Amino acid sequence: MDGDVQVPLRESRFTRRCALIAAGLATPCVAAASLPLALASSDSQQKPREFGLDEPLADERTTFAIQTCLDARSDALMRGDRQAFVATIDQRNPTWRRIQGDVFDLSSRGGWGPTATFSPVRLQEKPHGYVKAFLEVSPSRGAPPAECTTWVFSRQADGTVLHAEPTNDELGMRQTTSFGTVVLSHYDWDADIIDRVAIVAQSAWTRVSSIIDLPEVNRPIISLNPTYGAHSGLRGFSTWAAYLPGSRSTVLLRSLESFGAGPVPITETEESRLLIPLAHELTHLANDCVLSIVKIPHWMSEGLAEYIADNFRTREFSSAVASNRQWSLDKASEIIEWGSDVSRGYTANDVSLAYAHASHGTRYFIERFGIARFWELAREFASSRRWSESFFTVTNVSWSDFGADWFRWSKGIFA
Repeated sequence: MDGDVQVPLRESRFTRRCALIAAGLATPCVAAASLPLALASSDSQQKPREFGLDEPLADERTTFAIQTCLDARSDALMRGDRQAFVATIDQRNPTWRRIQGDVFDLSSRGGWGPTATFSPVRLQEKPHGYVKAFLEVSPSRGAPPAECTTWVFSRQADGTVLHAEPTNDELGMRQTTSFGTVVLSHYDWDADIIDRVAIVAQSAWTRVSSIIDLPEVNRPIISLNPTYGAHSGLRGFSTWAAYLPGSRSTVLLRSLESFGAGPVPITETEESRLLIPLAHELTHLANDCVLSIVKIPHWMSEGLAEYIADNFRTREFSSAVASNRQWSLDKASEIIEWGSDVSRGYTANDVSLAYAHASHGTRYFIERFGIARFWELAREFASSRRWSESFFTVTNVSWSDFGADWFRWSKGIFA
């Protein structure tokens, strides 16, 4: 893949920095991460997991119960039967109920496309009567598996199961563990995956810190969250990672092997899904340590995060350039700022394309003037609050001339 992953839509006015994906766009956009897992220490971390090839499902009763629940869920979605769908969901967790309501509503609007079918290929016992099921996902009934994912089910007294997430008091104690250049904050629930997360986190942070010359800072804290209720900053349906603005220390991240992490192509790893959004959000953290992200234009802050994450959304941008739909960077900033505000009428595709503009605009600026000048411009504007004057002072090029040059450059690289 060329690095086209749908990363963050964001609430306006910097109320929250988050890397997420519009669910309706998920499948074609997450084929692979562009950043290598450079710090992986074993082949097992770099190869796709082999689901169930030599691991027969010993618990036939639970396997049958899970398959029955999955089939009922798929059938309910296909028929648009909310009552039947709700009957497959554990209702004890209010946040989980809301998230699954969003799933049903999105499916009803056609956001999921054809109704997928799921098959358990491996089970893992978890505390409090839960079982984690590793699933193969077929895009439609009778089609071969194309993706893999991991869901949790709760055992019921009658032998059935319900699709579930544990409640906060069932996750165990939250603790911190240091791994090289990063610190992971995690629950007991995730004890068996933190080594894998640490590899992704260190790889992402190495990438960020190799490009941004940071002042002396503590190691970043990656707050790992296996459920939608674990942290309020990750309660959005499709949020993968989020930076807490102003903290200069913490990035929230979805746990591997959780519903929130979503499915991945069956030939890939879950780690590849989370690497780009984590690198993006860690860039915001590093940016904040150098200069507050709220003091610079959105195309600069989001463009730098996409640039460092190597997530240029090349297909989207090249298509826009080829069809003369290229926007100014001011327009891209506006769309990023207002994003999902319905009064502005921007679509998820518009926001994603704005991020593509920002990443390529940042790439062009850095290739032309260098990263040191990028920060010089950021500081000058943060001080003066006069963009055109600041841009000319730092670059000796007018903002309008730069925009015209960037348009020509963009057409040239895709010629």
